[in-house]
Amino acid sequence: MKPHVDHMSMFTSGGGFELICLLQTFPPSSLSVIVSVKKKKTYRVKESVSVDLFPAVWSLHVLPGFLPQSKDVIRLIGDSKLSVDDRLETRKSSNLRFRLRSAYPHSDRSKNGGFIWSPSVGHEELLQGLGVGVKVTISSEHFREPLTFTCDGSSTVDLLIYQTLCYAQEDLDHLDVTPLTSLFTEKVVEKLTAAILDLVELYCSTFNANFHTVPQSHSCMAPVQEAGLVTNVLSFNVYAAHRIPITWAASYEGFFLSCSLTHGGIELCAPQHTSKQSVSKYLFHLVVWDQRVCFPVQINQLPRESQLTVTLYASCLPPPGGAEDKGKQRRSIEALGWDFSFKVPVLLSVSQVDFPTSSFEVLFSTPPPAEFCPQYDFSRLDTISQIQLQDVLHKKAFFWLTVEDKRLLWEKKSFCQSESAALPLVLASAPCWEWACLPEIYALLRQWACLGHLDALGLLHASFPDQELRRTAVQWMDSISDPELMDVLPQLVQALKYECYLDSSLVRFLLRRAIGDVRIAHYLFWLLKDNLQDSQFSARYQHLLAALLCCVGRGLRDEVDRQCWLVSILTKVAQKVRDATPSNRQCVLRESLDEMKQFFLMNTSCRLPLNPALLVKGINIQLCSFFNSNAVPLKLSFQNLDPVGDNVNVIFKSGDDLRQDMLTLQMIRIMNKIWIQEGLDMRMVIFKCFSTGRGRGMVEMIPHADTLRKIQVEHGVTGSFKDRPLADWLQKHNPTDEQYDKAVENFIYSCAGCCVATYILGICDRHNDNIMLKTSGHMFHIDFGKFLGHAQMFGNIKRDRAPFVFTSDMAYVINGGDKPSSRFHDFVDLCCEAYNLIRKHTHLFLNLLGLMLSCGIPELSDLEDLKYVYDALRPHESEADATMYFTRLIESSLGSVATKLNFFIHNLAQMKFASSEDRPTLSFAPRVHTVKSDGLIRSLYICRHLRTSTSKGYVFVVKVEREAQQEVQLVQRTFEEFHELHSKLRLVFPSSKLPSFPSRFVIGRSRGEATADRRKDELNGYVWHLIHAVPEVAQSDLVYTFFHPLPRDETPGTTSSKPAELLWSPAPGTELGEVKLSISYRNDKLFIMVMHIRGLVSDGTDPDPYVKLYLLPDPQKTSKRKTKAARRTCNPTYNEMVRIPAACALIGCQLSSQRVFCPPLYSFNGGRLPLNQRCVLWEEMYQVVI
Repeated sequence: MKPHVDHMSMFTSGGGFELICLLQTFPPSSLSVIVSVKKKKTYRVKESVSVDLFPAVWSLHVLPGFLPQSKDVIRLIGDSKLSVDDRLETRKSSNLRFRLRSAYPHSDRSKNGGFIWSPSVGHEELLQGLGVGVKVTISSEHFREPLTFTCDGSSTVDLLIYQTLCYAQEDLDHLDVTPLTSLFTEKVVEKLTAAILDLVELYCSTFNANFHTVPQSHSCMAPVQEAGLVTNVLSFNVYAAHRIPITWAASYEGFFLSCSLTHGGIELCAPQHTSKQSVSKYLFHLVVWDQRVCFPVQINQLPRESQLTVTLYASCLPPPGGAEDKGKQRRSIEALGWDFSFKVPVLLSVSQVDFPTSSFEVLFSTPPPAEFCPQYDFSRLDTISQIQLQDVLHKKAFFWLTVEDKRLLWEKKSFCQSESAALPLVLASAPCWEWACLPEIYALLRQWACLGHLDALGLLHASFPDQELRRTAVQWMDSISDPELMDVLPQLVQALKYECYLDSSLVRFLLRRAIGDVRIAHYLFWLLKDNLQDSQFSARYQHLLAALLCCVGRGLRDEVDRQCWLVSILTKVAQKVRDATPSNRQCVLRESLDEMKQFFLMNTSCRLPLNPALLVKGINIQLCSFFNSNAVPLKLSFQNLDPVGDNVNVIFKSGDDLRQDMLTLQMIRIMNKIWIQEGLDMRMVIFKCFSTGRGRGMVEMIPHADTLRKIQVEHGVTGSFKDRPLADWLQKHNPTDEQYDKAVENFIYSCAGCCVATYILGICDRHNDNIMLKTSGHMFHIDFGKFLGHAQMFGNIKRDRAPFVFTSDMAYVINGGDKPSSRFHDFVDLCCEAYNLIRKHTHLFLNLLGLMLSCGIPELSDLEDLKYVYDALRPHESEADATMYFTRLIESSLGSVATKLNFFIHNLAQMKFASSEDRPTLSFAPRVHTVKSDGLIRSLYICRHLRTSTSKGYVFVVKVEREAQQEVQLVQRTFEEFHELHSKLRLVFPSSKLPSFPSRFVIGRSRGEATADRRKDELNGYVWHLIHAVPEVAQSDLVYTFFHPLPRDETPGTTSSKPAELLWSPAPGTELGEVKLSISYRNDKLFIMVMHIRGLVSDGTDPDPYVKLYLLPDPQKTSKRKTKAARRTCNPTYNEMVRIPAACALIGCQLSSQRVFCPPLYSFNGGRLPLNQRCVLWEEMYQVVI
């Protein structure tokens, strides 16, 4: 006798409801359990007995039980024994239970479709221990103590277990074994055994149990049939959704289920819906459908990775007091739950789905690739098809392929194999992924050229769930270097969500590489830990995190434990500081950081999550502070374990989601690597940012850097509207010409890189506190809370109006003054070259960002967000068109007044956060000096004035005598710098009496010799009264910083707060300047890009030059073309394309301007230019033959 249970229940965990599948499709499993029942009563066997099984275990995979003939011992792996204590402590509710079971007999499916009846137990009786109790114990030699299941009726699980055993026990109670043979008694016992077997088996398959049932022998296995041969359609019964929340019952009506079949996000057929039903109430609320769902698709037409999604919908009830005619009201339909829902707590409700039984198991075997797969050269296509195919391939990503694009790609796939990066586009165009079509796809995959490491990422998207395809992609990535792997590790962690099985090639690849490199293990640990907050995939990441910790060994496990401990302490400290009043925050910070001392007393050292190479041994509490922003980030200074190393300064944020900052910096870091690989070093500042959990993380601090706001407000709150603050600040920290030139060079490169990166990524919320400048001239951006074009709004007005931040004070540094110079040409060329280099890797950035669509970042959640990057990169345009486009962006950003206005508004908003500890500093002094460091000043005297060599102004030479110093110091200061000193003293000492300062306004020529003499005398009186003022003023840091010698004081007459402009000098013998052209010939057209002109000779005024181009011979001048006029410059930038329809000709160039002193016609001198390639050259004004 080999009976088996007729029904099997499967529960899947869900936030909105649990999914119970009563499977009748599969044959008995290979697992067996035998139960010995202690016969304490006399059983009378009836003619037929059936037991309904409703085990209360949540599982995704269920195998029905199977019973052999023998009894008395339970065989479990490990020689475990299981006994059932049939002591049932019940209330005296037999009448109620009898009425319920009589009205809904379990043996009659027409009356009882699967209702789960639970005994009613009063709350007070439960507290007194008078409820229902069932005890099941499993003992094993591997257990220290027996494993006990105790059911007290307090949970859904216990009630369902109770029902199963209670029904079976009651059936046994009514058996009369006297007139019948023991065979019938065995059948009843076997049904009880089957119920317990299913319960244990479901528990083992659902939870991480260290025991399992004995597998079935091979001879008892059910027949197997290939999936490609199964012609049955997919169908199942939907019965009910149990335990509907009361809030749903009161707020919704017309509940129905929508069932859809998808593969890689594409629907395989139209969704099937149940009828709309209302909520019924028995012992709890439920919705009953009792309906069969049948999809019009056969099993052999379903890909192996097909996904069935069941979603519960309902219509919103109208508000109370609404219109009486409810039928005419338009009700909105809302999705209430699916696999997981945030609308209700977890494990709240249950839905029930029955699959039909099957006499065989369906086996999906991987088919071999087809033997023949044609491959043709792209040139064999006709011209029209080539153009059409190239237009589709230029889309670089499969997200925006139309139906017609996919049809064309799949039809012409044999001509695309020379382009390896086109493989994701071609595979995304495959019309079908069913079993019969896989040989052709696999043959294409085998024959295609191996993709690069980073290109293979495109095959790990959710659109490609096929296991063989993903295994091949991982195989192509196997040889990737460790640094490259760390660059894309966040995307690979997200790709784990799209794996159908936990044991996959990608999981094994990541674990293997983590074992081989401690840095990969470190970052993988924190990435997995950060993703534990993803409710839908939390269980999967928990398993992977556990596997990683098992692989890496005890040493690294102890290390990450210390890091987690450190992060938890800092999180509590940050919360306390944020909750404190602004005036008390510094005190609260220092008190709270005492716990860090205890941490380092117990741990001699700890590695920071930000970088495993940073090993710290303590914290400098006195150097710790906080930032005045909404999240109140902490500025922490850790003691370096390396005795010769500097302190490790980091920013700890709690309350801000750093995943977006982390992703943005990852994209910028990859851009920088691309530029360096192409030989273009943009001098980018790349700092680390790492999320250590949802809403907290660490950011690396860059030393010797200030925000643009702090630099600009040194010139007053309106400093954002001035052109000189950045140049003055750089000159202050780079006093020599060599240092300043190097700083300007760093600024030009880094500013160009920032312009390109921020535009491509659509980084918004760019105020002057989010842009920083190092003393070495490197500029960089911070705080990426808004990106992909999600700009902050003032009402209906975007706060970020310019394409990117490029203001006149930045151009002032580049040009060396307020007039365009040849260095601005270099800046524009750098921007355009960097932009075009990134455009060549459009598919890479679309793949990287596309894999992050499911990471939970609000501003990167759908294809529209990804479309922003696609539009910014313009992959369909040529390099010349992209160069013109980005040049117009530079002009637009430079001419935008909104950026400066935004900076000014931010300056005003930050005035309320000004701290008393933020002392004003002098704009021209690189550091602060004190009376203690320099010595007490004994006397000050302005001995003479000198005319500066770079301007028409004067500097005043001050003789400084100090105590304990024999030599007299001479310092040079301008009248404007004296005025700045007086203004800063008034800010610091508003209540102190300061000496009066000479007037700045002079009638007539303010820079004449007489004026300088008079001001020298007035300033002498001012400094005498200043040095004899009250000690707090006379010995203040401002005064001693002002009179401290600067490097410029060593060279008389060179003082200037304005950097000298670097001018291009024409070659000897020429006075006409040079023009930079880019010339190419294609499609029977001559393309000439007029880029720059430098070295035009002016009459002392600013010309408005433009360029005329024409072909020779052309008597009628029909080929004449001209550019737009550049306003008031001798070094114009155009980057305009001129198209001339001719095969070959002589080129002439005419510069026409009323203010340019030169002949009206110029020709270019050079050699013959090849027309089959693009030529970029600077040319003087002589004849050239093409």
